[in-house]
Amino acid sequence: MKHVDCVNYINLDCEKGMCALSKQIVPIDGEGSEACPMFKAAPKCGNCACFQGADDHGIGTCTGFEKENWSYANCGAFCCEHYKAVQE
Repeated sequence: MKHVDCVNYINLDCEKGMCALSKQIVPIDGEGSEACPMFKAAPKCGNCACFQGADDHGIGTCTGFEKENWSYANCGAFCCEHYKAVQE
C-alpha cells in the first residue's frame, strides 16, 4: 500500500500530498510513497467487499447496488451507502 491509499493522506497536487498525522510531505508515486505504520485504508471502491473482478487498469464491477455497474478501484467511496471495508 501507499500513502495515497491512506485515510490520513491529504492531496496537495498531482505529484504529492501530506500526511495529516505527521505533517510530512509525501510523493504519490515512486521513492518514499510507501505507507507508514500508521496506515489505515481509505474508503475507495478497490477496498470494498462489493468491488469485484478488477482488470489490469483497476476497472471492476460494483455489486453493492441492485444494478451492477463498472467502477474504478481508486474511486473514492467515502459517501457510498453500500461501502463495506475489506481491510483496515
